[in-house]
Amino acid sequence: MTIGIEDQLDDSKPVDERNLESQDPASVLSKRQRKKLLKMEKWEQRKKEKRQKEKEKLKAKRLQAIQQGLPTRTGPSRKELKRRKTNNTGLSKPSIEVAVDLSFDQLMIDKDVAKCVKQLLRMYTLNRRSESPLALHFTGIRPGGAVEKHLTRNDGYQHWDVRFSDAHFTKLYEREKLVYLTSESDNLLERLESGCVYVIGGLVDHNQHKGHCYQLAQEYGIRHARLPLSEHLVIKTRTILTINQVFEILLNVHLGKDWQQTLLEVLPARKGAIARMNDEYPATTSAVEQKPSS
Repeated sequence: MTIGIEDQLDDSKPVDERNLESQDPASVLSKRQRKKLLKMEKWEQRKKEKRQKEKEKLKAKRLQAIQQGLPTRTGPSRKELKRRKTNNTGLSKPSIEVAVDLSFDQLMIDKDVAKCVKQLLRMYTLNRRSESPLALHFTGIRPGGAVEKHLTRNDGYQHWDVRFSDAHFTKLYEREKLVYLTSESDNLLERLESGCVYVIGGLVDHNQHKGHCYQLAQEYGIRHARLPLSEHLVIKTRTILTINQVFEILLNVHLGKDWQQTLLEVLPARKGAIARMNDEYPATTSAVEQKPSS
């Protein structure tokens, strides 16, 4: 059988190239997409290798400490962390709860979603290592959405001592218990109320959607409040807080610290915050609602 010149040229092409031509053009990735995919695969591989090296380094450090008769632990033991976790989930009714509203996929670019999830990880770590962890709930996670995709990059995140839900927080709690924290609110959060659920907006947008969470709180017909920053501090820069910073403030106040001490500890030094001397809002005022004695 005579083979034409055109057929010979086709057969001379590499197998991979011929396979690409036989595929549907829509399913073939562009050069830029292939580069991005390759970069992501390399990043994932480097992350695994880095984690392995860190584990080996910690193991070697621990072995060296044992040989020298030095203490091998600086934080709570696994047994202690497990006890705290059990106590957190076993409480019949925690004093307060914190819910993070993660229904903002469409308002964030992928880079900002990654930052948002990183802040969630910091929240979980802070809560896990706290002497008195708060009940923590991540709500409004769209199945297959950007937040869920970035969460899955953290191995074992499903086992965190956190409630995950795709339902909106207004469907999970009684509205009269909800308090949405937003800097645009005229209502000052002076103390934490027992039985309340404090909602933090999981929106990282560099202030592009200013006032969005405040508008949502009004639309939902729920209470809203702002943290008492200007009442306790003098700050000359912008006072935009990250999700984990807002949570850390609530956690510390829940532990019994006053607002001023907490705010000074949590806000980064670059903010240049200093204590405000104010008789109306003294630093020693209790920031937690006192339960009436029986």
